[in-house]
Amino acid sequence: MSLTGLWTVLVAVLLCVSTPAVLLSCWHRPRRAWLRWPVRGLMVLAAQLSAVLLVAVLLNDAYSFYPSWREAIGLRQPQVSSPLARAGIQDGAIAARTEQAAHTGHGTIVQITIPGATSHVGDHPALVYLPPQYGDPAYRTRAFPVVELLPGYVGHPRNWTDQLGVAAVLDQAFGAGQAVPLIAVMPTTIVAPPRDTECVNVVDGPQVDTYLTTDVPTTITRAFRAQSAANGWAIMGYSTGGYCAANLALRHPDHYRAAVSLAGYAAPAHDRTTGDLFASSPTLRDQNTTTWRVQHLPPPPLDLLLIDTHDDIHSFQDDHTLANLARPPLNVAVLSLAHGGHNFAVWRAEEPTAFAWLSSRLAPPLAPIPAIDGQAPPQQRTDDHPARVVVALVGGQGRQPAA
Repeated sequence: MSLTGLWTVLVAVLLCVSTPAVLLSCWHRPRRAWLRWPVRGLMVLAAQLSAVLLVAVLLNDAYSFYPSWREAIGLRQPQVSSPLARAGIQDGAIAARTEQAAHTGHGTIVQITIPGATSHVGDHPALVYLPPQYGDPAYRTRAFPVVELLPGYVGHPRNWTDQLGVAAVLDQAFGAGQAVPLIAVMPTTIVAPPRDTECVNVVDGPQVDTYLTTDVPTTITRAFRAQSAANGWAIMGYSTGGYCAANLALRHPDHYRAAVSLAGYAAPAHDRTTGDLFASSPTLRDQNTTTWRVQHLPPPPLDLLLIDTHDDIHSFQDDHTLANLARPPLNVAVLSLAHGGHNFAVWRAEEPTAFAWLSSRLAPPLAPIPAIDGQAPPQQRTDDHPARVVVALVGGQGRQPAA
């Protein structure tokens, strides 16, 4: 049985309700005096443990701390051992699934292992969403744009597929013509559990920045028909993942064309879950603080969309501070909703707008531009306008942020 899902929760509820009932019905059953109190003590302990178990199951179901028994007891997920030597190396193994997906109009979720070849953080599982068009013969020679999706803390790639339903959201967006078909990769961000690294290169610790910006794109562009140029890549995250997405995009504009932060924040956390990420270096901390970078360093040619709610005051304040500091060629759009908390329901409602916005920033077409006498025009940004800051304050149902 999975450690998440409706059936697991129902079993835990049933156990929590039935254990006290058994305790009451059996309270006077032990006849011998020397046996009576030890048995009663064990029954009381069992009732208490069932209540603790129910709370643990509910928290685990909400946040996917341990999606499987293997992870709960410390065993790693099965890892792909075959080397990724060339683009599309996984295509043959998944051909039947992607061809079927092309007929049904539903994307395909593939699990792979992404090795830390450059970062040396080890090999970690990732989920990859391939659009229905991936198995369509008409798209067989095309390379797809990619969006990297980062979870919050404590988070797992499955949060995107389970709690946020990313496959259904993207299927609908492609079917409605609201987004160009793209690949979504959901890597592991907690590479040294339970430590929260905030996706940075920790001094004398895990080099998570390098893993996410170098090892992940290297593996994906070899494994699938994915675009390799920066104008074909975007990054998005929620909560801690939102901070990570904005920070990594600002630090690596040569890797990403655009980024979206859902309920993110500006400065890396510093608490017992993170430890000292920067060896007490104010310089390194500043360099990983988005507002400091935008204020003090040359702005990169990058588009950012920051989505928050008025009720999520920390994200709301940080997003508007960042937008007010932005200057060309950095474009920052802020979409602030009137109501909503810091939870999956809000982020799932924001996904369609986020993906449609990202899609409009990724470089079309999917196929390379034809060459004339061996020469092709240079690829340009799809919206060559003067950079500007756009702030959209939205109430009620919300609306699409300005371009």
